[in-house]
Amino acid sequence: MVKRSLIRIKLFLFVVALSLNISAQQKTYLSGEDASTAVNWEFKINNGRNSGFWTTIPVPSNWEAEGFGYYLYGLDKMEKRNSTSDIADYRHEFSFDKKSGKRYFIVFQGSMTDTKVVLNKKEVGLHQGGHTQFKFEITEQLQQGNNVLEVNVNNSSSNASIVEAERYADYWMFSGIYRPVYIEEVPNEYIERVAIDAQMNGDFKMHVFTAGIESAKTVRAQIYNANHEKVGKAFGAKIGADFTELKAHIDGIKPWSHEFPNLYTVEVELKNEKQVLHSYTQKFGFRTFEVRDHDGFYLNGKRLLLKGASMHSIRPETGRALSKTDMEENVHFMKDLNFNFVRSVCYPADEYFFELCDSLGLLVLDELPGWWRPLDKKVGPKILKELVVRDVNHPSVILWGNGNHMAHTPEFDSLFAKWDIQKRRPLKNEAKSNDIFANYNPEWDIVNTTYYPDYATVKKNLFEENHIYLPNETLHALYDGGGAANLKTYWDMFEKSKVGGGITIWALYDEGFMRNDMEYTVDTQGNKAPDGIAGPSGEKKGSSDAVREIWSPVVIANDKLNADFNGSLSVHNKFTFANLNQCKIVWKLIDFANPDAGSNGHRTIAKGEINADIKAGEKGILQIEDLPESFIDNDALAIEVYDMQGRLVYDKRMPITQPKNSFRVASHKPFVQDAKDAFTFHNGKITLRFDENSGVLSRVFKKQKPTSLRNFPFLTFKADTVATKNNTEVASKAKITKTGDAFIIEANHSKGFDYLKWTLKSNGEIALDYAYTLASGKYHYAGIGIEVNSKNVLRKRWLGEGPWRIWQNRTQGGVLDVYAVDKKVNIPGQVYNGPEFEGNFAPWNWVVFYLNNRLNLGFENKTDVTLGVLNPVNGFMPKYASWHYPEQEGFYFFDVISPVGSKWKPAKVFGPDAQPVHIDKQIKGSVSMFIDWNRMEEGIKRVDVEVE
Repeated sequence: MVKRSLIRIKLFLFVVALSLNISAQQKTYLSGEDASTAVNWEFKINNGRNSGFWTTIPVPSNWEAEGFGYYLYGLDKMEKRNSTSDIADYRHEFSFDKKSGKRYFIVFQGSMTDTKVVLNKKEVGLHQGGHTQFKFEITEQLQQGNNVLEVNVNNSSSNASIVEAERYADYWMFSGIYRPVYIEEVPNEYIERVAIDAQMNGDFKMHVFTAGIESAKTVRAQIYNANHEKVGKAFGAKIGADFTELKAHIDGIKPWSHEFPNLYTVEVELKNEKQVLHSYTQKFGFRTFEVRDHDGFYLNGKRLLLKGASMHSIRPETGRALSKTDMEENVHFMKDLNFNFVRSVCYPADEYFFELCDSLGLLVLDELPGWWRPLDKKVGPKILKELVVRDVNHPSVILWGNGNHMAHTPEFDSLFAKWDIQKRRPLKNEAKSNDIFANYNPEWDIVNTTYYPDYATVKKNLFEENHIYLPNETLHALYDGGGAANLKTYWDMFEKSKVGGGITIWALYDEGFMRNDMEYTVDTQGNKAPDGIAGPSGEKKGSSDAVREIWSPVVIANDKLNADFNGSLSVHNKFTFANLNQCKIVWKLIDFANPDAGSNGHRTIAKGEINADIKAGEKGILQIEDLPESFIDNDALAIEVYDMQGRLVYDKRMPITQPKNSFRVASHKPFVQDAKDAFTFHNGKITLRFDENSGVLSRVFKKQKPTSLRNFPFLTFKADTVATKNNTEVASKAKITKTGDAFIIEANHSKGFDYLKWTLKSNGEIALDYAYTLASGKYHYAGIGIEVNSKNVLRKRWLGEGPWRIWQNRTQGGVLDVYAVDKKVNIPGQVYNGPEFEGNFAPWNWVVFYLNNRLNLGFENKTDVTLGVLNPVNGFMPKYASWHYPEQEGFYFFDVISPVGSKWKPAKVFGPDAQPVHIDKQIKGSVSMFIDWNRMEEGIKRVDVEVE
């Protein structure tokens, strides 16, 4: 009896499996499923590298990345950029099990640009346009058994508007079949696609598009949650003419948002009276996105500011042909920077990318192809339909882009509505010098997306105008300029405005391509394409962590703690939906490594978790209940906030009074004044020579040999509004006094300084106190320096906020810790060896420079000056993405530092934080120097003999 039951069960499962196989869609990949799993096809190209013979190429790929054709950037001048430029033939043989009663389609997810498909010597179809998915029916051409697929790809187009829209552009041109190719198997009667509109309140509407209908009578649907549990009852309707509309209301749903990306699945069945003819599944999210004119963007009833960047789909090694890992890295990187939004600029990204945005929570503007010129009225609607039909069901997609720059076509607005069941708003993206309101009168109020605004324009649009403001290319991030520079200034205004829509930085990545003809280096086309918050392969820059801090959903107001600290921290919850009790908040007491320690970083002395009940958008108190009374003995309190997916979104370290660690000196050997020269002093193997007139430390010797350290301090500044020059005069000679074991060298009115005072202490500390008075006016930078030859500097260690350098208008992003960095080549847009060695660093407590000849040079910050290290190098033709900095090689202690500009505009136009600093009073400072303070007096002789 049991045996018969098992037989029945097995038979039942077999029938179920068979029926599922009959009714469900099947995909058979002819290519790899992404760039990392590409399959070799036969290939021949007519022009350029490796042309004129049959070989093989991976599919998907861009043929430029595989050694074929020409390297071409969209703005390059090239005679062959026309419809007869580079044409390639693909050939692929495959075996296929063709079933009766089925229909078959071949799907190309992306092929650049004009693509003609032939199967078994029979033409299937021709597609024009390089950025959208297309498919052709191949039921008649497909054979049982062996098949030969031939694909002819022209990287240009016979359609002039496609050439102008897609091929004349400020980005890399690529060619070939760069996204997967597969065969789709469906029954004769089948569900072609669905379009879903699922609202935050549980209202569900779906259009089901069917084809080949003869016996089918009804469409039936059931919704499931992430655990594949039924949600609500099944619902259905009789088949309609153009499509079948299904409606339902589902109680108790969890809305989708960027913070809570709750996804559901609908299973749709096409049925006749007796059986299921075809089943179709689609993921979606219940969410309501609104563009409220003269107000702002609303998600699930909550107003939100979009914060993100424009993103091209590219990797240096593979062009636009990406792996799933590449796309996962893209989304995780943006989430790590606290983005809630990305603009898929100039063309739609891969379908898998949008699936990741759905599942991980990232809002998307999905853009119609076109950079500077629009698609024509014949081919444009076809490409637009392909865009919307593919992406209509993604809850992450909240806005459409109706072309880029001057590629906007007003007549296309209604076509977005025609194909989009949700009627999402198509935006006009306007260049920096054009009037977005000219010759455009849609049914709604225009969202002002005009690019690259200065501070005055932002302020006017946010507080004097009455249009939602979303500048879709902002703070151009060329090299080390833009990006996060002045982002805090802008963002503060957006948070206060009644019509702020958000900020889209240009761009996410530097767009670079690996060139085998350039010694296997990444080509970013000079200053055209290295304009990202990160490098071509995701290398972080100074703006990366600054953006992360500025856009953090949690902000703690406290900066430093003292002995009166009672465990209370003032916090602002900037999440849109999340209560802080849904986050994990960790506190840590930490101690930092010391200047002469071998390790870097810090040690955790104690830690715990904080329970907080602070609603989204509100301010409150984080209370540490179990903070040890001995906390005052530690260096800093760290707070880490992890969001609902376990992602670290905020990391702040607050020094407790001042960090306790400093230069430790065990031996106390006072300086010895030279018997022959009163301004020469010895301490062990180190000799200091001071100028007897100015009091300046003129030279430093080790073992009686001169080092490259000299001329400390020299005054350095650059004025903006006043005519000044460095004062080299000496009014009176320096004098020397002695107090106990300490020597004091003083000079007044010397070389531009009001006074210099050196104290040579018995523990080896060389303390400098100084003051100077500049002519009243505005300055780009001002401070003191010590000359040193850059070639002699090997590395540095420091305790401060890092590891990235700062500018006056980009001070955010640093995390307090002990860092160690070797001096290495780092050229913006060319050589990516971050974090930078040169430039401005602050706040900092101490720094040690390691020079050749085993010379260690330490400095301790006494008056909150900014540390300047050597001379930062800029990239090729930075335009306005530049700064002011001394030309002299040296280490600096600045009281004023320069802002950095952006590619299209100088720093001055970006607001108060980017202005030269007005100086109208005396500046005082203090810094201590230590030279070889921790050397052993007697070395141990190395014996190069081993004992077995």
